[in-house]
Amino acid sequence: MGTELRDLQLVELDILKEFLRICKKYDLRYYALGGTLLGAVRHKGFIPWDDDVDIGMPRPDFIRFGEIAKKEFPQYIRFCTYQETPGYRYYVPRLTDRRVKVIDSSAAVEQEKEAWIDIFPLDGMPGNKWKRKLHCFRLLVARARVNYSMFSTNIDLKKKNRPFVERAMIAVGKVLPVEKIFRTEKEFRRLDRLMQKYPYDTSEYLINFMGIHKLKEMFHKKYYGEGADYLFEDVVLRGPADYETVLTQMYGDYRNPPSKDEMNHHNTRIKEGES
Repeated sequence: MGTELRDLQLVELDILKEFLRICKKYDLRYYALGGTLLGAVRHKGFIPWDDDVDIGMPRPDFIRFGEIAKKEFPQYIRFCTYQETPGYRYYVPRLTDRRVKVIDSSAAVEQEKEAWIDIFPLDGMPGNKWKRKLHCFRLLVARARVNYSMFSTNIDLKKKNRPFVERAMIAVGKVLPVEKIFRTEKEFRRLDRLMQKYPYDTSEYLINFMGIHKLKEMFHKKYYGEGADYLFEDVVLRGPADYETVLTQMYGDYRNPPSKDEMNHHNTRIKEGES
């Protein structure tokens, strides 16, 4: 593992430890998601070629966390949201370390950011199959509008193995002035209202819709349950109770690492002189 990537992973691990401290103090629910859950199960820590830290919180706990974050973290840690952080242009909130700047070269425009971990809201989905399908369609349309509104800074053009529909939408975004057609904050608000239509605690299903796998991150809540403990580096994380079902739905044969050509790297590095 390159020392540059490992340095970034360790910065993110420190941010994660601050997050866990607050969750323990205030009894907040959370789950390790995506690459973080996969890393915990398969590697007992970070996926060796990645810098992923993805955490999901049921929407009620997510809202509480946002209020607590304003007063509980040390000055160098901040919780960034599009509603309250000037210049922050992402729907998914991040917990960042102000002291460490990173260069993100995954999108069309290279950007300097603070080192971060992602905090995703988990929302409810209807139990009725047809209502669920309709809601999924509406969510996908709303997400596409958000992505077009920030095409040059938010779309990972280096991501491999995209489905045809995504490749077609990216091709459209390259030739049309989509960022002028769709206004980011308006699209964020539209998406936010839609995602919260079905309350988490009274819903039969849950979804991390803004995760990279979209609808593959929708599950019956029984698979998450009260959660289970997983070793991740030198900390213990809560994750879905049935990791087998969750990871198989998201990754297929998750136990075998992908080939070198199929690996998705996040193209993020610590800015020179910041580590």
